[in-house]
Amino acid sequence: MKTRPRKTSPSDIRRRPTVYPPLPPLPPDWTLVSEDTSAPAPAPAPPEAVQSE
Repeated sequence: MKTRPRKTSPSDIRRRPTVYPPLPPLPPDWTLVSEDTSAPAPAPAPPEAVQSE
């Protein structure tokens, strides 16, 4: 099994995650849709059993 290389140089040891500027706001004609809706979606019908003869 391979492992990641060790951080041996001082620049690697002190390296911080990249900080990105915040994203601009969405245009007004866009709508954010969330999966969590106030009305629950109807549950799908259970599959019917197939009987073999």
